[in-house]
Amino acid sequence: MAVANKIPIYGVTRVDNAVSRTHGWLVTIQRRGTIFRKQFSDGVLGGKAKSLAAAKAYRDEVVAKYPPLSKREHAEILKKNNKSGVVGVCRYCASETRQKPVSEKRWFWVASWVLPDGRAKRIKFSVKKYGEEGAFKMAVKARRNAIRQMDGDFDPGATRRKQRKSRA
Repeated sequence: MAVANKIPIYGVTRVDNAVSRTHGWLVTIQRRGTIFRKQFSDGVLGGKAKSLAAAKAYRDEVVAKYPPLSKREHAEILKKNNKSGVVGVCRYCASETRQKPVSEKRWFWVASWVLPDGRAKRIKFSVKKYGEEGAFKMAVKARRNAIRQMDGDFDPGATRRKQRKSRA
């Protein structure tokens, strides 16, 4: 019995279900919220090799028509749980308990992003030192500068969506 090649193929998976007599390749690609899915049957297309070739051709057609997001575009997707209105900028509270019996809360605006090598980078700006708006604006500027250095031609015009109430 021959051992099947287990090297993954981008967007293409093998379907072998003896119960439903389904044998072929399934292409699944998602682009900007739309899922492209199509099955290529071995029986209809004349064998495993031919159905795989057809699946790869379809996959390549979808990828050419709908290219993946650049790192820069991906870094600018606004998530549902974002509360600042700016991607990669959040308000953060640090509690200080080292020398004082009662913990002291310190508030920061934090800019965060991912470096090309995959490491996460964060810069904090103190609300006490720069003021609420000053710290926020510095965090937005730091985030913008970091994003501009990423590959891609998408320019993030980070603007604050709504005024946030202070949690002091």
